[in-house]
Amino acid sequence: MAHFQIRKKVHWSDTDAAGVAWFPNFLGWFEDAEEELFASLGQPRQALLDRHRFGMPRVEVNARFRAPARAGQLVRIGIETTVENPRRLRHQFEIRDDNSGQLLAEGYVRVGSVSMDTFTPRDLPHDVIQLLSGLPDLAERQARGEVELPWT
Repeated sequence: MAHFQIRKKVHWSDTDAAGVAWFPNFLGWFEDAEEELFASLGQPRQALLDRHRFGMPRVEVNARFRAPARAGQLVRIGIETTVENPRRLRHQFEIRDDNSGQLLAEGYVRVGSVSMDTFTPRDLPHDVIQLLSGLPDLAERQARGEVELPWT
């Protein structure tokens, strides 16, 4: 499966004193890619959460850093999503240099589904699963240049 991608410029405020992106920012960029994915599929994530009164807590995260991202660098953040079971998603991520394609970081986030009323597990709404089924087509259209890469 191809990744849906967004672009980001690494700002000085994203970095430490050495001008290298501070590692927690990579997790924020993963979140940005997820948010733009839902919006690009036609439903802002927050609208889905509000309409179905459910939450999507992060239950596991893994990141592997391959090369530094530096202030001023343009990067692409890619996301690929699978439905692990009726109550869980898995987002695979990668961050690459926009010019060279060099892999800077990769990882995954496992996301649960809970009722906002009780914060107990519940199945993902059918709307969410149906929406995410459009990811392969969106990623392919993006790879062909038919869909712009969002900037964050």
